[in-house]
Amino acid sequence: MAGNGTGGANQIYNEFLFGKEGQFSRSTAAQREQMIYRVLKRNIMELALNRFKWEGFPETVNTRFVEMALLFNGCAVAYNDKDYDKFLVVKATGTGSVNMVDDPVAFTVFGPGSYTQTKGVGDPVMFRSKNIRAYMPMTFERLSEKDKKQVGVPIWPNYLRISEMDTIELYATRLATIERTLEINSKNARRNKVLVATPNTQLSVMNFNRKIDEGVDGIVVTAPMGEEEVIKALDLGIEADAYDKLSLLRTRWWNECMGLLGIDNANQDKKERLVASEVGANDSQTDSMRYVSLNSRRQACDQIKEVFGYEITVDFNVEIEAQAKAMAEQSGIGQEEK
Repeated sequence: MAGNGTGGANQIYNEFLFGKEGQFSRSTAAQREQMIYRVLKRNIMELALNRFKWEGFPETVNTRFVEMALLFNGCAVAYNDKDYDKFLVVKATGTGSVNMVDDPVAFTVFGPGSYTQTKGVGDPVMFRSKNIRAYMPMTFERLSEKDKKQVGVPIWPNYLRISEMDTIELYATRLATIERTLEINSKNARRNKVLVATPNTQLSVMNFNRKIDEGVDGIVVTAPMGEEEVIKALDLGIEADAYDKLSLLRTRWWNECMGLLGIDNANQDKKERLVASEVGANDSQTDSMRYVSLNSRRQACDQIKEVFGYEITVDFNVEIEAQAKAMAEQSGIGQEEK
């Protein structure tokens, strides 16, 4: 099957596209680091998706989906859908040209597909993509009442209108690398010697290592093995303070990631150790990053009120900081400072 990465074009291009490890690596170590990366990426995405509280939307709007669209697609549009006769907020992309302030003049809203076949006079089988006029303050008042109802209001994740997935992937990769390094160092610290095997003793040496990993108190040595010099000293390069240094670096990277998402980071649990100016500086940076994402959402709320009359509000979810702290503690991040 082509899906397993060993057939068809995958077999030819796998190494060239994804490096020697390949997209479907058989390496246990590479798979372990990829698993750590996926866990960290999922956790950080969950925090990013739960940063904001929306209130005032009608029941036809799913606020979870709004944040999903902003994180993964970089744009969502609020509009009245003629097919469903409902107010919706769905994924969208700019269509055609832009005006003098670089705003799209139209949007294409889309769902999981653009299948347009209908069953009799019933609803469309799937959400139908369509083009809608974009809200523009300088021309909105000149529109007819009918056209005003068909205008779409864009919701952007920030003023640059760029998804934050690049930040999440960057720090998930960094944290996965250092997490895997800590795992390897922890395992290497269990022994400072290695077992040297000959072709005749290879299986026995592998069983020795397995029993050591299992924590067996005593290992029975057969006569042939007792006559061999299988235990050798080897410097594995493990420094006594390497683990602490790596743990501190991991905490620093986690805090940087949280700060870029506007989430108060774990260092602030130790505010009594900081002077007032240091605490204030960190809080100011965190607040600034919050408003990077909050301002664009609030601008959309004002425009939705003007066009559709809904009183929509959005604020930063301060409860997310407790969630971020819990995730960090489950991963052991920040524990070295206690």
